[in-house]
Amino acid sequence: MPVSRWLKCSKPLLRHCKTILPGMQMTELYPWLLPPFQQMQALTENGQLAHALVLTGAAGIGKNALANALAALLLCKNRQPQGACGACKSCLLRQAGNHADLLVLQSETQHIGVDAIRQLNQFTYSAAQQQGYRVVIIPGADSMTEAAANALLKTLEEPPAGCFIVLVTSTYSQLSATIRSRCQRWQLNAGRATDLEQCLSRQSRQPIPPELLDYCQGSPLKALRLLANEQADSLSKMLTILDDYFAGKLLLSATVKQLDGNAELSGMLGFYLRQRLAQPLDFLRQQTVLAVYQRWCRDATRIIGQNSALALTGLLTELKPLLQHQEAKWKS
Repeated sequence: MPVSRWLKCSKPLLRHCKTILPGMQMTELYPWLLPPFQQMQALTENGQLAHALVLTGAAGIGKNALANALAALLLCKNRQPQGACGACKSCLLRQAGNHADLLVLQSETQHIGVDAIRQLNQFTYSAAQQQGYRVVIIPGADSMTEAAANALLKTLEEPPAGCFIVLVTSTYSQLSATIRSRCQRWQLNAGRATDLEQCLSRQSRQPIPPELLDYCQGSPLKALRLLANEQADSLSKMLTILDDYFAGKLLLSATVKQLDGNAELSGMLGFYLRQRLAQPLDFLRQQTVLAVYQRWCRDATRIIGQNSALALTGLLTELKPLLQHQEAKWKS
């Protein structure tokens, strides 16, 4: 009997559920994902691909897309030089979300529990329905509980024949050492900044603001999202607002009014402070700035409504004497 394509961690094993990951061919991959995919393709053809892999890299670099492309390649019955053919029975089943030999683990909670991994293990030891490989993808693998990681470990130590397990994480260090030791690590990078800027410009069909890539810290998909939502230009404006405030050119109330409620506020403030702290500043003052910002970030998750403006007011008030004597980095 076919096993579920999509396993919900907090529910019993489901059958014939569509995955949230769409079919993807190699030609649809972002350019920075092509080199690792081509390496995986060569290893697959030579029968040398590890049975367990960890795809890791910055959030927004495309790890799930690469995992999905690898699954498509492994399950395809008529592989092409560019990857999966997209037309064989196996590819059509996968694209329809009904491939019995592909399992994508999705959690409805913050953690992947032991029951989900036990059902995953059941899947890995079952017979392939399409007389080929079986593939498991675990997005957010670092969210496994200790019991779940221990349950998965047994399968990694005694891997079933013809089964590949792909773990996906943005925080490799949070995987247990025993899990890491039994998986092949694939570190994904976006490549050179100049190449990435050209790629994003082609993808978005618009020029890339100079500070956007630094702000996104190796997350090109985040940069594309900001461009698509027309938030990239507001980044430059917010940086200028902060410079004007710390230089005494803008009142505190006006600064808070323009910044409060922006979805990128915490990330943008962190980026601004990193750039400012890169300039000469005594160690004690650096540590104080970081502590003030981290406290605000922690409190911001629990603050709503008018209180968010009050919290931002307090943050800017504390930061001003620490930063106002520095030369502003951002100029309008």
